[in-house]
Amino acid sequence: MQSWIFIVLGIIILILVLVLLAAIKRGRNEKRLVQLNASFEKLTNQPIYKTIDQLDAMNLAGGSQEILEKRRQEYYHLLNDTFATLYQTMYDAEAANQKFSLVVANHLIHDAEEQLTGATTDAEQITAALENLRATNEHNQAESKALLHQYQQMRKLILTKSFTFGPAVDELENRLAAIDDQFDQAKKLTSKGDHLEAKKILANIKEKMAALTDLTKRIPPRYQELVTEFPDQLLEIDKVYRQMLDQHYHFTDPDIGQSVILLKNKIQIIDERLGHLEIDFVEQNNQTLGQSIDELYQRLQDEMDARKQLPPLQKTTFEFLNHATVQTQKLIEALDHLNQSYVLTHHELDDAQEMQRDIADMQRQYDVQVQAVADQTVIATEAVNLFNKINERLTTTEQRQYKISNDVANLFEGEKVAKQGVQQFVLDLKEIQRDVERLRLPGLPKDYLDYFNMVKDEIVKLEQNLNQVQINIEDITKQLIVTQEDLNNLSQKSKDLHDAAVLTEQALQYANRYTYANAEIAAAADEAKELYTKTYDYPTALDTIATALEQIEPGSFKRIEDSYYHAADQK
Repeated sequence: MQSWIFIVLGIIILILVLVLLAAIKRGRNEKRLVQLNASFEKLTNQPIYKTIDQLDAMNLAGGSQEILEKRRQEYYHLLNDTFATLYQTMYDAEAANQKFSLVVANHLIHDAEEQLTGATTDAEQITAALENLRATNEHNQAESKALLHQYQQMRKLILTKSFTFGPAVDELENRLAAIDDQFDQAKKLTSKGDHLEAKKILANIKEKMAALTDLTKRIPPRYQELVTEFPDQLLEIDKVYRQMLDQHYHFTDPDIGQSVILLKNKIQIIDERLGHLEIDFVEQNNQTLGQSIDELYQRLQDEMDARKQLPPLQKTTFEFLNHATVQTQKLIEALDHLNQSYVLTHHELDDAQEMQRDIADMQRQYDVQVQAVADQTVIATEAVNLFNKINERLTTTEQRQYKISNDVANLFEGEKVAKQGVQQFVLDLKEIQRDVERLRLPGLPKDYLDYFNMVKDEIVKLEQNLNQVQINIEDITKQLIVTQEDLNNLSQKSKDLHDAAVLTEQALQYANRYTYANAEIAAAADEAKELYTKTYDYPTALDTIATALEQIEPGSFKRIEDSYYHAADQK
């Protein structure tokens, strides 16, 4: 009984929940429908028809009329089809919502919202197109007025300032006439109502007016150059050029008088192109023409300046040539004298003779220009350039002479140093020989004798080379370095020989205390004496007796050795 009651209560609660949810969903749908109705009413209240009526009153034609008719048909379709369908969908949705057909109502509301969005977009496009059509007429009126004012100002400028445009004035007036015809076309199209075509023509007029404005700014300064500035400059150049010819000035090619004629012809060509309004060509060629005129001015000025520079430069070049000639001759004589006593290993004499030939060549070039000065046929700029180059070459020649003089000046000092070095080698070799002789050794090893004799021969060869009629200081210097190194090695070999011989004698004396009692030490002593007295192999003799002593009495030879070197250091 109690379970049945719970089941009934559960069903009642479920029904209440479903009813509550349905009521909430129905309320939400009603809000969406209210919003849809408000948006639809706002859309249908747009005064599109008024704009169409205004455009009809303007009696449009051509492309403008075609656009109007197209948008009119789109508007009628919007009213009769799109709005009707949308209204019916909204009505059905509201009815379904009232009957609690919530799923159907929700689907219809969604369709209505999409239809409203599409209709709004279509209405906005139609409105924008119609407004643009109406604005085109207003824009054309304002644009036409502004362009007409600009045209009138341009015509006034060309008429009142025609003298500043030269041959370009006729073509400028022709272009104004063509623009005037386009104004008439635009006016006719506007009166017929074809505002779009009129707009295109006005845009073309605007481009042409901008181009004309640019031309009226660029032409006057270029025409002024062609008609006044350039001709005056060329007249002045020709006048000065002829005066300079009368004063015996001469010039390099191309001929300045002929250049003036060519530039005058070029002015005529540019002037003709200006008449065709080829302003880019005119500007580019005017710039080139101006540069050519500047170059002619510079050539005249260069010759004037060169004539002033020529006399003092001629004098200094003459003095420099004479000085270089004398110095080179002295250098050749000095080198020739040195070449009798020394070998010139760097072709110093050949270089000096080559410099002498160069100076003679410069002298010939100089004489040609000096003769031209005397004959009043000289081109001053060429003479100045040549004299400057001669001075530069002579400066380089002088530096080469100075270097050669310094290099050969060291030959005397080099010979002196070499002789002193050889004398010292002789003394050092004798000292080494006396040191070895004082040892009174039974003989000397063959390798030592060979090395000693080699060093001796090197010193003798150096003496012979220094006593030759023609000395090669460079080779002697190299020999000095080698001999010094060999002499140092001989000195070390002599010291090693001395140390080995003396230490062998001391070790043998120390070993005598063991020879009678120990056969091994006695045998080692005999072997060391044999090496010492027969083969003169002192290092091996020392090693033999030292090894035997260390076996009999460890540390004994070390004491002998330390005592020997300590005594040697005290000397």
